[in-house]
Amino acid sequence: MLRSVKKAVEYILAEDPNSAIKVHTIRTWCKEGKIKFLTVGNKILIDMDNLLEYIGQKVKKE
Repeated sequence: MLRSVKKAVEYILAEDPNSAIKVHTIRTWCKEGKIKFLTVGNKILIDMDNLLEYIGQKVKKE
């Protein structure tokens, strides 16, 4: 499931309204290679399955 960065944040906030994850956070994770994404022109498309897995791993560690 691919989503734009903005839609990915909206999805996360719908599940957890108190989430600290914002657009900047996801863009940073993309630049650092922490999550999978595709670039189509100027648009970044986030692999939502990978993002949710990454977030889940971060939650379990903390």
